[in-house]
Amino acid sequence: MAHQCSCCNQLCTSRISLFESLSFDEQKELISKAQHLDFQKGDAVFHEKDPADKIMVIRYGKIKINRYSLEGKEYVLDILDEGDFYGEQNIFGGKTLEANAVSMGESGVCLIFLKDIQNMILKRPEIGIKLLNVIGKKLSLANELVQLLSVNDAKARIAGFILFRSSRINKDTIELTREDIAAYINVRRETISRKMGELRNDGAIALEGNQKVRILNKDLLRDIFENYI
Repeated sequence: MAHQCSCCNQLCTSRISLFESLSFDEQKELISKAQHLDFQKGDAVFHEKDPADKIMVIRYGKIKINRYSLEGKEYVLDILDEGDFYGEQNIFGGKTLEANAVSMGESGVCLIFLKDIQNMILKRPEIGIKLLNVIGKKLSLANELVQLLSVNDAKARIAGFILFRSSRINKDTIELTREDIAAYINVRRETISRKMGELRNDGAIALEGNQKVRILNKDLLRDIFENYI
């Protein structure tokens, strides 16, 4: 269950490029109207079909964006880290949210209301331009993921995902469970473990427990992936 954070030690907006053009006072004004919430593992930040009236900024921890099929199968659409945000696409339209947001551990978010951002855009039109750029980049990432999911070979798909996720978070160490990777790229958990073992034996990655994958050879991962495109 979420609880209200009494304060934000650092302005949420200062962590993301979207609002970097705002003065400190403008950022402070925006954040003063926001909700600052903390969550435990498994808590829902919002649900699919909730009103699309706010942007979520991750203060710390990880938030999973997912949907479920009619049969109850989970599909992970994205995993957000500190400084990431979600919901900006709804500023220009969309009345309800298209996915769920679930805390993957201890996490904290700021919920900034769209009406406050829209008012800020009227004062600072460059924020609207940045929003369009951000949305464009996310569409490019979505296209990359579609290409990744079109690869039939499980080992190649996993190699491609590791590269995709590394680029997404700008780190060479990925911290995700096998279950979350399986839901992300629609490959069975047992297959994930087996093929990651093969990638480790190839010298492409190192495995640290059930949640850490460290990249050792990006070129090898790229070769494995591109051979099946």
